[in-house]
Amino acid sequence: MTATDLPSLDQDLHTATAGTKATTLARLAAAGLPVPAGIVIPVDHPDERLPAAVAEILARCPAPHGLIARSSAVAEDGTTASFAGLYTSRISPAHRDALLDAVRAVRASALHPTITAYSQARGVIALPRMAVLVQPALRPACSGVLAAYVTEGRCTRWRIEAIRGLAEPLVSGIQTGEIHTASQSHHATVRLTVQETIQLPATPQELEMPPGEWVRFDPAGSVLAKIRTSDAGVIHVYTPAELAERPVLTPEARERLLAAAATAATALRLHHIDVEWAIDPHGTLYLVQGRPLTAPLTNHATDSQAVTADDHVLHGIAAAPGRGTGPTVRTGSADLANRVLICQALGPEAVPALLTGPAAVVSTTGGELSHTAIITRELGIPCVTNVNTALTALIPGAVVEVDGGAGTVRPAPAVPAQRTPQDTGPLSATAVLTRTLEQPAPDDGRAATLLWHDPNGPAPDLAAFGTGGPHPVGVLLPGNHPAPVFVPAGCCPIRLPGLGTLLWPQDAPPPPTEIAVLGPDRQILHRRTVSR
Repeated sequence: MTATDLPSLDQDLHTATAGTKATTLARLAAAGLPVPAGIVIPVDHPDERLPAAVAEILARCPAPHGLIARSSAVAEDGTTASFAGLYTSRISPAHRDALLDAVRAVRASALHPTITAYSQARGVIALPRMAVLVQPALRPACSGVLAAYVTEGRCTRWRIEAIRGLAEPLVSGIQTGEIHTASQSHHATVRLTVQETIQLPATPQELEMPPGEWVRFDPAGSVLAKIRTSDAGVIHVYTPAELAERPVLTPEARERLLAAAATAATALRLHHIDVEWAIDPHGTLYLVQGRPLTAPLTNHATDSQAVTADDHVLHGIAAAPGRGTGPTVRTGSADLANRVLICQALGPEAVPALLTGPAAVVSTTGGELSHTAIITRELGIPCVTNVNTALTALIPGAVVEVDGGAGTVRPAPAVPAQRTPQDTGPLSATAVLTRTLEQPAPDDGRAATLLWHDPNGPAPDLAAFGTGGPHPVGVLLPGNHPAPVFVPAGCCPIRLPGLGTLLWPQDAPPPPTEIAVLGPDRQILHRRTVSR
């Protein structure tokens, strides 16, 4: 590699310069998994040299269907904060000006206020350090998301959501995909979907074609699709009639995907993994993203219960567990606190509203693996998606109960007692998660303080570590590490499933079972119950 060459996914990359997404994909490629080729514009690449970088990418990347500029922030795809859908990725025609605009849009997304608000709620620091991964756009026959629990090299509990063409309508929650699920003791179940239109990255010639023209859906041209519209390097086509009754993902392709996901989890040393994937018209599988599963999948045991005949009960997809009751409001309402938000797909701009404490979220579209559902699970907000009639059946102001574990929305007799932002409850049974240890230690009645520490970073200064202050102080090492990188004297490691490893003073009482993140005004932004 010369001084002017940009790094690529077939090299040894590092998160500090290439960001998390690109570094992870490079690790998966090194493990022999099918990852599309890609070139990285590093975090510290000067803005004035972006035109030269774009010219290099265009020279090195054959891209008959355009390119995709993808976020690869240092902060994203973490063990406790996914930043799902919050950073920008953009498909672009393979032209200098269009790709340059796409790259700049991706880099600018690191500075969006939503990123700061979300990172504070999740108790992480999101420095504005953004690399950009540029890859030739795949033209998939189908694509989607897989979330799986992996045990001894096998996916033992998993959920797949799939649609034809690009996965963007699926992950954004605009389209509900075909759903495949299974646990260790049950066979796979499949829930089919109706997909009226398909999004495909297009050739320059196809982008010039008017609506109503026909394009090839497969390389052989045996299946044709009529163009509905085109925009930003993508054509939207009507689903061909001969595909409408066929499953999106065949059992054989599903088994290949599950095997690849298990291998990816092993390569990344994860027990819970979230994978975005694509299968091209030739049947070749590609992994396009891999990250930790930041919040457990919803337990769908109640989905099998008999569906009530009560016309007042609405049913959807159980997307984020928990129950919430309150008056319904629509997107754009100024006050969401203790209210039930009724919406269509939510974009990144909705995250600050979700941080104000809605009682629940009900979406008309989308599935459990959409970005909306992932964010609500991380924030502990009950959520039901794919309630098609929610906007017409639920009158604004009507009081409803949302059960995010059962996937139901039903009338409620009254609004429950609400907490004001100042009345957040005591901290006597709660450990407060923080990035820095305050001196002196806060004496606000909390049960403990937990210092969030990056296992790959230098050991923190723990001179005052122990029980000498008003409460114990522990260290949380996020992620699934087989053994802590360091264990301070007088401490013992405790595994916290779904979070990481807690280093806890041996002479302190057992650690609290609840963790909270506080805002600047000491208001509780997020609570989470943990098991040991």
